[in-house]
Parts: sequence; C-alpha cells; structure tokens
Amino acid sequence: MEERAAIRRKRPLKLALQVETWSLLWIVTETVLSAVAAVSAGSLAMSAFSVDSAVELVSGVVLLLRLMTEYWTGKDQLSDMVERVAAGTVGSCLLLLAAYISFKSGQQLAAKTPVEVSTLGAVVAAVSSLLTPWLASLKHRLGVKLHSHALLGDAACSMTCAYMAWTLLAGLAVQWAFGWWWMDAVAALGIVYFVLREALESWTSALTGEAHVH
Repeated sequence: MEERAAIRRKRPLKLALQVETWSLLWIVTETVLSAVAAVSAGSLAMSAFSVDSAVELVSGVVLLLRLMTEYWTGKDQLSDMVERVAAGTVGSCLLLLAAYISFKSGQQLAAKTPVEVSTLGAVVAAVSSLLTPWLASLKHRLGVKLHSHALLGDAACSMTCAYMAWTLLAGLAVQWAFGWWWMDAVAALGIVYFVLREALESWTSALTGEAHVH
C-alpha cells in the first residue's frame, strides 16, 4: 500500500521538480536582464526588482534540493532547520532591501533625478507579469497534491513577484506615456510594500516552521 502511494506521488513530484527548475531558470534570467536594464536606465525600481529576484533564488534553491532529495531517495533528508535558516536569511536580506529602496527613493525625489524608460526593463516586467502567475498556479496545485508546505510557500513567493512585476510595468507605462520622472521612485516605493510583506512572512516561516501562503 505504501509502495503504491509512493509510486503515485512520484509523478507529481517529478512535475514539481520540472516546474521549480523552470522557475529558477527564469529567476536567474530576470535577475540578470533587469540588472542590466537598471544600470542602463538608472532605474531604482528596476534595481529593486532585480535584487529581490536574486534574494528569492535562495529559497528556490533550497526547495529544489528538497524536491530532488525526496525524488531520488523517497524521503526528505534536509532538516526543517535548513529551511528555517534559509527563510530567516531571505527575510533579513529583504528587510535590508526595503530600507535601501526607501532611502534611495527619498534621495531620488529630493534631487529630482531624471530616469530613462528602459525598453529591456519593460519587456522583462511584461514577461514576468505573465509567466510568474502561471508558475505560481502550477506550484500551488502541485503543493496541494503533494501536501507540501514548502511548495505552497514558494507559490506565494512567485505570486508576490507577479505583483512586483505589475507594479513595475505600471510605473514604466505611466513614465513613458506622461514623462513623469518621479514615477520610478513611486514604483520603487510600491515594490517596497511587497518586499516588506515577503520579508515579514519569511521571518514568520523561520520562527514557526510554517510556510507562508497568501
């Protein structure tokens, strides 16, 4: 009976591995391209988006290792403590990122620093705004099927990335349409909200061991 259940679990587990691999490949691509766009346009919002993606790689890699371990050995050999440490690290990095964005946004608004509209940044944000909700949906469905709190938590992270992409895309669209230089700082502050929420939920996960799901 247990052997039959393990065999039935193998298929969705393999699909979860594939989805998480796709997700990590996109996160790496998103991080690099948005960083290039941020430097070329001098965009704080794009920088925030890029750094947040880089931080999220930590939790994604931990989850991938958990899934690979279970797939090949039939059990999860990574301790709960590893996941808690990863969540705490991500939460701390995100809190620092939120503080940095807030400070730089204030500087940018005070100095009235003009920012170019980045075509590359707009493309990355547009792709992310469509791709990450789809990945979040797949992860959530598989998380429910596998009864995996870690996968459900990662689905929540992907959905937060989608919110950030929509915020960034809206800021770029308004900036392009009306030429409002201050929209970059406003979009960056909008991203801070999601960064802070993700940071607090990561810390809650680190303290309680429960994956955050929203």
